[in-house]
Amino acid sequence: MNPLLSDWTTPFELPPFDAIDESHYAPAIDAAIAAYRVEVEQIRQDQASPTFGNTVVALERAGALLDRVIGVFANVTNTDTTDALQALEAEVYPRLSQESDRVYLDATLFDRVRQVYAQRHTLGLDEQDARLLELTHRDFVRAGAALNRGKKARLRSINTKLAERTTRFSQNLLAETKAFELRVTDASRLAGVPADLVRAAAARSGEAGVWAFGLDRPIFEGFMTFAADRDLRRQLFDGYRNQGANGGDTDNRVLILEIVQLRAERAGLLGYRTHADYQLEPTMAGSSDHAHALLLEVWPRALARLEEERAEMSRIAGFDIEGHDWWYYAEKLRQERYAFDESEVKPYFEVEQVRRGAFDVAGRLFGVRFEPLDDLPAWNRIVRSYGVTTEAGDHLGVFMADDLARDSKRGGAWMSTYRSANETTRPIVTNNLNLTPPADGDPALMDFDSVETLFHEFGHGLHGLLTQARYERYSGTSGSPRDYVEFPSQFMEHYASEPEVLSNYARHVETGEPIPPALIEKIREARTHNQGFKTTEYTAAALLDLAWHTLTAEEAAALTDIRAFERSVLERYGLPAIVEPRYRSPYFSHLFSSPSGYSAGYYAYLWSEVLDADGFQAFVDAGDPFDPMLASRLKENVYEAGYVAPGAELYRRFRGADPSVSALLAARGL
Repeated sequence: MNPLLSDWTTPFELPPFDAIDESHYAPAIDAAIAAYRVEVEQIRQDQASPTFGNTVVALERAGALLDRVIGVFANVTNTDTTDALQALEAEVYPRLSQESDRVYLDATLFDRVRQVYAQRHTLGLDEQDARLLELTHRDFVRAGAALNRGKKARLRSINTKLAERTTRFSQNLLAETKAFELRVTDASRLAGVPADLVRAAAARSGEAGVWAFGLDRPIFEGFMTFAADRDLRRQLFDGYRNQGANGGDTDNRVLILEIVQLRAERAGLLGYRTHADYQLEPTMAGSSDHAHALLLEVWPRALARLEEERAEMSRIAGFDIEGHDWWYYAEKLRQERYAFDESEVKPYFEVEQVRRGAFDVAGRLFGVRFEPLDDLPAWNRIVRSYGVTTEAGDHLGVFMADDLARDSKRGGAWMSTYRSANETTRPIVTNNLNLTPPADGDPALMDFDSVETLFHEFGHGLHGLLTQARYERYSGTSGSPRDYVEFPSQFMEHYASEPEVLSNYARHVETGEPIPPALIEKIREARTHNQGFKTTEYTAAALLDLAWHTLTAEEAAALTDIRAFERSVLERYGLPAIVEPRYRSPYFSHLFSSPSGYSAGYYAYLWSEVLDADGFQAFVDAGDPFDPMLASRLKENVYEAGYVAPGAELYRRFRGADPSVSALLAARGL
């Protein structure tokens, strides 16, 4: 029996990872798609008049087996992919796009949904049921259900092509990241490079006297920050910024043009001027103009701060620094201003101890408990699992953490689910990081940026674990627009540097001594260090994203050179040549690794930062980062609520007012 299709008798009904092999996925997906079609056809053929139950709820519940199978497949291919799984991905995601179109472009199904929606004010639905009806109707409309037959046919073709192209983009980027190595054969050239990065580079090369550095972000930033050899920094810098644009089979530049053109054409078919207009309609921003306005509010402040930082670093260097110098001299400037460096801090941030600190914050804020679960099935031996309960002992879900980088794992950090929550089922939530693997027996240590990333992804995890939503459509992080879903995650970042939190979890890995109060104060004083650069590189990427996706179909069709387009956009905004956008287009996976992803939505991190900075300010004003009344409102109206109401309404229920941008500007030192 295929384990993906059988009943799961594992603890908490976790996927039986140890019983699943690559050969099981294709037949399981075939069977799950067939079962989904039967369920949908039963709804189509129902002779009874459409009701909320026999149409809207029935559609919500259809495809449970497919969700379960794809939940395993999609997560495993993100963390432990193989050539065979990548080949299967190229087949599966276009098929899933076609199955979605089979449902949402079906005239009979749309007519049934439309009839129920027309009666919405007389059905006596509570808030959760009414929200499901609203979102289901909106999903059909935005998918193109009201289009004529000819436009539907073209839309199906576009959606299939987008699934194909974006899957290839993601696979190409992983291949490019794996393929690049900066090989060093002279140990004297490793001056300044932290010992853990040197050990990881030696392990990667597997050759005596050879050190191989790759492009995983922690490796890249660590090397760029501490390596004294300027030429090696330049080589790694060029390797990173040229990902996806090196020619050959894994070059992403042609794919980007195709993706942008297909998205723009699709938007036109659906009645929108641009892809950004389509994407942002249901978001908090509501339009690209509003998103653009927020970016431009911080942009001149960030540029001014950037110039101040560059002048200071050039003073320290004794020459005009270039792009590959920035991280190195930013660290020198931090040492000069705040009298500490990352090597002094990292021994206090062992990953499991940091996570226990995050668990403690969740317990104090929301009354939840995390207990280690041993011997549970997992997709990789390094995964740590935890049972999550209320203070009363009620089960909330399972939390699983996968912390270390490996060649089979995509880059970055993210939260995901193997199972989402609904009224009868509790979730299985994952957090994924890409920390540098330590030598055997050594602890995994983190710089403070990685500590904040752990708290960030844990915030997403709490959003998924605490949800009390009745339906998966808006449960946890599901259904939330990008500019709201980052609010619960970014809010948790504030606690990473709270003194009473730091003093609890930040303990020296060798002595067990808590981090000294003086060092805590230095960390907090340095929070605005290098924010000109960080804000500029982020905002440049967000502006580039909007530039790609505010093109009309005609404008997109006329493009032939993505680098020329990038340069024209960034020059128009006055980005100094010394700074690269956080992502160039050929490796901007937020935008191009899925049919929609964060396209026209990379601004969302800044938009959500307005919410999280303003929201945390309420706790500051209360004089208690764990103020019980505020924590209760935050839990009920944000972390438990999913997306049961629009984001602006949920925020007002928590805060009692709309957010102000002033707390954001203060937090970034702008």
